[in-house]
Amino acid sequence: MQNEEQVNPIKAMFITLWRRRKVFYWLWPITFVVAAALILCVPRYYTCEVLLAPEAQNIGGAGSLQSLASSFGFDMRSMTSQDAVYPQLYPDLLASPDFLITLFDTQVATADGEYEGSYYDYMRKFHKFVFWKRWKYKLRALVTPKEKAPVLKNPSSKKVDIFCLTKQQWDVVELMQQNIECTVDKKTDAITISVTAQDKLVCAIMADSVCAALQNFITDYRTVKNRTDLRYYEDVMNSSYCEYQEASKKYIRFVDSHSGTNLEQYRIEAQNLETEMQLKQSAYTSFQKQYLATQARLQENTPVFTVLQSASVPKKAAGPRRVIFVLAMLVLATCIAICVVCRDELSALIFAGNDED
Repeated sequence: MQNEEQVNPIKAMFITLWRRRKVFYWLWPITFVVAAALILCVPRYYTCEVLLAPEAQNIGGAGSLQSLASSFGFDMRSMTSQDAVYPQLYPDLLASPDFLITLFDTQVATADGEYEGSYYDYMRKFHKFVFWKRWKYKLRALVTPKEKAPVLKNPSSKKVDIFCLTKQQWDVVELMQQNIECTVDKKTDAITISVTAQDKLVCAIMADSVCAALQNFITDYRTVKNRTDLRYYEDVMNSSYCEYQEASKKYIRFVDSHSGTNLEQYRIEAQNLETEMQLKQSAYTSFQKQYLATQARLQENTPVFTVLQSASVPKKAAGPRRVIFVLAMLVLATCIAICVVCRDELSALIFAGNDED
């Protein structure tokens, strides 16, 4: 009897579904058309990934300890490294407006050849939005009061001023923050840069440009002091060399002009000029050694990034998955329809289960 009570609601549910099967005859086509219309409004997008491996910097004998800590998910490189910008901060760096603004002038081209120019103009003119996002922006513009950007006294028309961005510039920066992602593996420090765009050629160009911009930023950051010191020693070395040449010429002219003179005064003057020339030569030699040593430190501190996976034009679009979306909407509509049509049978089945408990 208990088995029959458990089976009866299920049989009743199937009987009700068979009797009300015409509901699904119009539900499925309508759901299919609506879901297909919605997903077709979403523009296709492409994703390109670049995988980098930065140069590992071990301090002292901490290499084995770092590898042991990495196996447990802890990162000791940031604690032992003297750099303020370590790999775990790279995602924040790529999301900062200061870094993204440097990519505005990147020259891109679409795969169909319709556009060729800066990435900033491409995002402003060729980036497509779905209609509900456009309506949302228009509604927000109607509700939110319009605020003009402050005007500086000496505006620069050619360069973007990070201190005072316009609304269009902020909109492009926000889009870039959504389309450019960076992840760092805590165990291996492998850097994955992912760039999404609505054109596959633009996607690959920007992935390569972001990778190059990140490498240049880290290289400039780590070598800024060495490059400053190198310019200083180069200037001092050149000036000391000129002073040495002038002192040597002065000494040679004096000795040649007084070669037949044996007076003590001339002899002492010649010794003084020779001493001055030797001092200038010693200073030049010292600055030259400092210059060469700074060159070696610059080469040593220049980071090396190994490209494990370079940028390439994606073969197919990353999304949207239109077939999966339509099938998911059909399954969801079917489940909702079953719950509505068989609500009495489902409630009876639930109550029957509670009564048994």
